[in-house]
Amino acid sequence: MPTTSAKLHRARAAKNDEFYTQYDDVKKECDNYLSHFFNKIIYCNCDTADSAFVKYFTELKAAGKIRDVWFSGGLGGDDFRSPASLERLNAADIVVTNPPFSLFREFIDQLIQYNKKFLVIGNMNSVIYRPLLTQIKENKIWFGVRRWTGGMNFITDNGMRGVSAIWYTNIAHGIIPPELPFTKRVEMPAYDNADAVNVNKSSHLPPDYTGIVGVPISFLQWYNPEKFEILGLAKDFTYDGKPCYINGDVLYTRLLIRRRFKNYLLP
Repeated sequence: MPTTSAKLHRARAAKNDEFYTQYDDVKKECDNYLSHFFNKIIYCNCDTADSAFVKYFTELKAAGKIRDVWFSGGLGGDDFRSPASLERLNAADIVVTNPPFSLFREFIDQLIQYNKKFLVIGNMNSVIYRPLLTQIKENKIWFGVRRWTGGMNFITDNGMRGVSAIWYTNIAHGIIPPELPFTKRVEMPAYDNADAVNVNKSSHLPPDYTGIVGVPISFLQWYNPEKFEILGLAKDFTYDGKPCYINGDVLYTRLLIRRRFKNYLLP
C-alpha cells in the first residue's frame, strides 16, 4: 500500500473495480450533514480500517459528534451482502460509503429495501437504472452537495483516475441546485419515434419552451423538482419500443423532461 493510504478509501474487492476516495472529498461532502450524523451510528459497509470514510467518522466520534462508526468491507472484509453485514446494516442509522460501481444497482436496492438513510458515491450513469430513477423522480433520492462537473478523481493502483461519479443521498442538505444555464437557441429536432424534441446539451433548452424535451443525463445536476418534471427514459416512450433516434441515427440515453411553469418565473 502507498504511504498515502491513510487518506484513501478502499472501495473495491475485485482488482478491476478498486478505487480509493480521497479524504478531502469525503470531508468536503460529509461536513454538510453533521446535524444529521449527530449521535448516530454510521456504517461504512464497503470500507476497511484505512478508509478515508472510517478515518473521518473516527475523528467525529472522538469529538463526540457521532455515537459510533462501523465498517466491514473491502479486501479481506465482509461483503455488504453477507449475513454479518446485513445484521449491522439493520442496526445502523446511516450508511456512508463508496460501493463497487459494478455492484451499485444491487447495493442501492439493498438500501431501499432496508429503508436506510445514506450518502454514497455512484457512477453518474447509474441514473438510468429504473428503480433509482424512480426514486429521483419521486424526490426520494437526490444528488449530494457536490455538483457533477465531469466526475471525481480517485486513486487506483495504477495512479489517479477520473470517474463519472457523483454523491447520491436521501438526507436533506438544503442546497438548491443551480439554475440551468441557457447559452443559445438551436434547432431542436423531433425524434423519429417519440413525441418529443431533442437537445444535445442541457444548456440549449430554451427557458420558454413548453413541450417535452429529451436531454442528456447530465441534466440532473440542474434538476430541481419544483421547476422540472422528469417523465422517464426516452426509450420507454418510443412508438416502436426501440431507443430514440433522429433521421435513423440512434442517440445516447436521453431523459424526457418538461418545465413546471406554474412554479417557474422566466428571467
